[in-house]
Amino acid sequence: MKKLLLIVLLSGITGILFSQTSFKESIKDYDDICFCSVGLEHPKDILDMDNNMEILFGLKNGRTLKELDRLSVKYNQSQISLLVASGLIEVKDSVFYSTVPILSKNETIELRAQTKEIAGDIIPRLQKEYELLMQTLKIKGLQRNSYSLFFALVLDGIVWDILEQKGIIKERIITKEKPFWDGVIWMIEPKRKFSCGTNSLSSGNFLISVNWSNNSSVSVSSYKMLRKMLDDYIENGRVTNPDVFKTFEENEIFDKKGNLQIPIIKADSTDAIYSQSMSITNIIVQYLRNNIDYSKVLANYPNIEKGHAITILYHEIMWDILNIMESTGQIRKPVAFGKPDEIKPGDLKDLMFIVED
Repeated sequence: MKKLLLIVLLSGITGILFSQTSFKESIKDYDDICFCSVGLEHPKDILDMDNNMEILFGLKNGRTLKELDRLSVKYNQSQISLLVASGLIEVKDSVFYSTVPILSKNETIELRAQTKEIAGDIIPRLQKEYELLMQTLKIKGLQRNSYSLFFALVLDGIVWDILEQKGIIKERIITKEKPFWDGVIWMIEPKRKFSCGTNSLSSGNFLISVNWSNNSSVSVSSYKMLRKMLDDYIENGRVTNPDVFKTFEENEIFDKKGNLQIPIIKADSTDAIYSQSMSITNIIVQYLRNNIDYSKVLANYPNIEKGHAITILYHEIMWDILNIMESTGQIRKPVAFGKPDEIKPGDLKDLMFIVED
């Protein structure tokens, strides 16, 4: 069924969002989400410099610098130059525009009503494959990893890879033309009560991923040391580095002999976890490709690339999938996310896995 009503996604972007007296105070209510590769600087780090975020919001609908002055937004030429050079604002005929989509509260509420409906339409389509994956994880004794594998491996992992491979969204590549970052960043209000993401490090043909959430008090204490752990495993088949032992021993990522205690998945058809994850991925990608009329979205916000619109939409859809499946008892948050009073350092291992390509 075509979701033609998705014209609400960005239809109000050109409207007036803030009054001159209130927009500065409203910025703190927004969540910033970035789907990007980072080169010289993460876009959020740039926006956090000085009052660059105020400048960005002040230029949401396009203003000359004189008009920005009337909003009492302070700036200097170096700030404007950096924001232009990093692709966060652009200038046309002396009018400066934010290139970052900013979705107001009303727009977001309407958008999430649509993405929740889409998620509800997707879930029955992947139900059989999801149940097979859960059975496989149970057989392998990986039930405690099921949430993070479904989210970080499938929804927030392979789906994005396939979308890029099929050219549905652009690959994020740092180039001379885009040395700072590449991808899409957007601002959205209100913030979700719960959301999570994935941090990954690669070495050779191996990728180690960590499912994280701001709701959790257990996290990786050192990603530098995590990379050393991955390199150590690749070279020796187990952890031997004393510094790695000292850093992560309490997290129970490996046993006393250095044998890893987190899922290690081979990215081919011989691995049941990966094969079943791919089946779920293909259902989702096919839906995103064929069941949503993105031309309606683009017609109301012509300056955003189709791939970026898909990215914004799918970010909301994947969290809605989790919310719906949790509400029906099909999936349960790991202790690290769902039971803050019971969290132990060892719960970190439930959020991690390695994929060998």
